[in-house]
Amino acid sequence: MNKGYFLKGALILLIPWYIIAFSFSMPIVPYPHLVLKEVFVELMRGEVLIHVFYSLYRVLSGILLALLLAIPLGIVMGLKDSTNKLFTPIIYLFQPVPKIALLPIFLVLFGIGDLSKILIVSMVIFFPAVLMIKDSVAEINYHYVELSKAYNLTKREVLVDIIFPSILPSIFSTLRISVGISLSVLFFSENFATEYGIGYYIMNSWIMVNYLQMYTGIVFISLLGIFLYRSIEIIERKMMPWKLVEPSNRS
Repeated sequence: MNKGYFLKGALILLIPWYIIAFSFSMPIVPYPHLVLKEVFVELMRGEVLIHVFYSLYRVLSGILLALLLAIPLGIVMGLKDSTNKLFTPIIYLFQPVPKIALLPIFLVLFGIGDLSKILIVSMVIFFPAVLMIKDSVAEINYHYVELSKAYNLTKREVLVDIIFPSILPSIFSTLRISVGISLSVLFFSENFATEYGIGYYIMNSWIMVNYLQMYTGIVFISLLGIFLYRSIEIIERKMMPWKLVEPSNRS
C-alpha cells in the first residue's frame, strides 16, 4: 500500500465533506480546513497526544493478550480432536455475542481502570483468531507431517518450521479484520469512568459543544487506525517475505 491510496481516500472523503458543510452551514458540520487547523492547534498543545497514547496502549495490550491466548489454544484445537470438541461449542456460543454488551460485567469484575478496557478489546480479537488458527492447523498438508516424522524433527521444529508459518496468514487476516471493531469497542469503553483516551476526548468535546475539538478527536482515532493497519502490514511483510509482491503487480 502506497501513499497514493491514502491521498485518493482523503480526496473521496473531503469533497462530500465540503459539500455537506456548505449545505448545512452549521457548527456541527465544520469545514475540513477548520478541523485541520484545530488538529495542528491540538498537536501544539499536546493534550490530545496523551489521549491517543492511552488508547494505543489499551488496544495494543488487548491485541497482545488475545494472541498470547489464541495462538496456543488454536494450535492445540487444530491438532487434537478432543480439545477441538471441548472448546469449539464454547467459542461458537460466545463469538456472536456483542462484546461491548459485556463491558458492565467487566467493569464490575475487573474495575474501572485499564484492565477492563484491555480485556474487552482482547475478546474482540480472541474468538475469531482461535477459529482461524484452528482451521489453518487442520488444513496443513498431511505430507508435511509425514516428512517431519521421516526427518525426525522435534516437536519444537515442527511447531516453528511447519505449524507457525501455516497460521501466520490467519493471524494477520484476523488482525486486519478485528482492528476496526477493536477501536469501536475501545471508543465506547473509554466513555466510562476514565479521564484519558481518545473516546473520552471525543465525547467530552461533544458534551462541551466544542465541535471542532470533537472532529479533531475523530481525525486522531482515524489516524490511530491507519497507524495500526500500516504496522500490521509492515510486520506481516517482515514475517511473510513471500508476500512482498503487491497484488496489482501480480500476473
